Amino acid sequence: MEHMLMKDRYFSSSVGRLHYRYSDGNSAQTIVLLHGFASSSLSWARFIEKLPDTMDVVAPDLLGHGLSEAPEIEFNISNQAKAVEELIASLNARNITIMGHSYGGWIAATIAQKGLCNYLILEDSAGLDIMDDERLSSDPDFMEKFIKQALATNPNERVLRSIMYSRKQSDYLTPGTLSSISMPTLIVWGNQDLIVPVKFAYAFNSRIKNSELFVLHDAKHTPHYTNPKEVADKVISFLVQSKKILK
Repeated sequence: MEHMLMKDRYFSSSVGRLHYRYSDGNSAQTIVLLHGFASSSLSWARFIEKLPDTMDVVAPDLLGHGLSEAPEIEFNISNQAKAVEELIASLNARNITIMGHSYGGWIAATIAQKGLCNYLILEDSAGLDIMDDERLSSDPDFMEKFIKQALATNPNERVLRSIMYSRKQSDYLTPGTLSSISMPTLIVWGNQDLIVPVKFAYAFNSRIKNSELFVLHDAKHTPHYTNPKEVADKVISFLVQSKKILK
């Protein structure tokens, strides 16, 4: 699929205006790609190039990222998920797969808990209830360091601080909330991930009952970028095996 040929579109949600890139493959399968913290839809370019032309692809910039609006709201998981949910509803699509990387995985899992997709793919996902406590206990300045690094790719410090500090306890992914995810789920992880270590992949796998784990042994935090063909091949295989929707 030619990433450069994808169309730029905008959608006004109840919490802010989203920019998204769209490719219509006239397919019965739509994949929604949610990028990570301080990134944008452009991060999916190399992965999208490996997808078949027959897939419908939707790659939004999350609120406060890329070309999307940065409204005067709290950039918590609830608001980000709400904007994406409304975008998905506007598409009137069938057989929806949501794939989320890191922070986008947290949002994807939140949407999946409501049964608003048919398939879920989590890549090096954030959001587990045990993650922040573990990081802060080992480094009390973790959040400030993370924000400083993120400014290199998203200079809107107001947005980054809101994401890091407006988290609600109810937003975190717990054993209870993850057990409510019933659709086929693929968990993709880089074995060399230093940001979200692979041990958390096994935690997601054990908590989501209908899940499959795929670990790339030579990848770090962004397998869809460093190993796009391997990840795309696995995603396509997973969707074909789950239901014969790409044939």
